[in-house]
Amino acid sequence: MGPWRVPENVSGFPLPVSRSEMDGFSVPGSPFPECGEENSVRTAKEISRELGRKWPEIKGELEHLGCYLTKWSLVKAITILSEARKRRFLRSKRPKYGSMNKGFTEEELERFFSVIDEPKLQLLFSYQAILGLRVGEAVRVSVQDINLKTRELRIFTEKSGKTDYLLIPEKLFETTLRYVAAYEKEIAASHGFLFFSFAHGRRTKETAPHISTQAVREAFRDYLGKAKLDEIYGYTTGPSPKALYRLSPHSLRHYAVTNFCRKNGGNVALASKFARHTNLQTTQIYIHVDKDELYESIERANNNELVERVRMMQTKI
Repeated sequence: MGPWRVPENVSGFPLPVSRSEMDGFSVPGSPFPECGEENSVRTAKEISRELGRKWPEIKGELEHLGCYLTKWSLVKAITILSEARKRRFLRSKRPKYGSMNKGFTEEELERFFSVIDEPKLQLLFSYQAILGLRVGEAVRVSVQDINLKTRELRIFTEKSGKTDYLLIPEKLFETTLRYVAAYEKEIAASHGFLFFSFAHGRRTKETAPHISTQAVREAFRDYLGKAKLDEIYGYTTGPSPKALYRLSPHSLRHYAVTNFCRKNGGNVALASKFARHTNLQTTQIYIHVDKDELYESIERANNNELVERVRMMQTKI
């Protein structure tokens, strides 16, 4: 049997020319567009589906190459895949919105809650605006997560995969108890989830008994329109651009973190604990300082009163 050779066609296409070989030159007939570019022949989804079907075969080739490539070639291959992963799937560390406030102001929050006519959503959005719950955490709040003696809420934090605890403020706790009393049967039928599903619809055994995050987002957008807060700051790129709204359900969390920080003397470390972030930098992205606050701080920092007092002391000596 002869030596094993890497086939020229692993995924159904000719292997592409390396970047170093084509720098400065066009490569006619290359089947691969740049990552993220449009392909006039096949869509990215079609290519992705085909590669997915052939993944076992591709995986075997990669494992073989991993055994026999030189160290330098292996490093280059890993770098290419790592950069593609960062570019396509990881969030940029750079601020996406500049100085734009992605959270609610006090006046906007009041207008938003004034148009909500559904008690379930009124309470769900309250948990987001007061305790800073992510929408995926809010829909899963259960009566079993509430300690009636201590008023503590147990939260499974989505991003860190950890269980955290927050104190439910007294007014929110009382509102929750009244809500549970009013919808006791529905909550019991939904296995204890406070925010039970609106309707059965196309449900299966795997369907969660609580309201879906998609239903919450749709209701949020509807209420935002009624409150005339549906401000658009841009559009997505691509063949079917979609409007980008300044406010989203996550804006309630932004408000909660900013409000907590302001009312606790600007203690970012404490706000980070409240937000259940793993690092302070993430918390600082959430906290918004408006122009008035910024300008007042600049004035305070440059107050000449102290300088004048020192100058007078110098003249008297």
